[in-house]
Amino acid sequence: MTLKQLDDQQRIKVFNALADEKRIRMIRLLFHENSQHMCTDIGRSLGISKSNGSYHLKILSDAQLVLIEREGVTKYVTLNKEMFDRYLPGFLATL
Repeated sequence: MTLKQLDDQQRIKVFNALADEKRIRMIRLLFHENSQHMCTDIGRSLGISKSNGSYHLKILSDAQLVLIEREGVTKYVTLNKEMFDRYLPGFLATL
């Protein structure tokens, strides 16, 4: 598999991750607040259940659009702006 094909696989993950309104709302929240958030706070802010929020965050994390760090039992989420700059330059500014 060539490097270009590897990039294509990542592009597929990125676009699949962005093909849902809840995940777009999560990205918008993380971008506009420009800080680290607890996973549970994101779900609460968007009015979705903890399990639903975890599901959507996993998809975003698998696409490397967000970074999730664990401190004890608490998970914190930040936007991976480098991935957006690489695959979707200018996208975040449209939010």
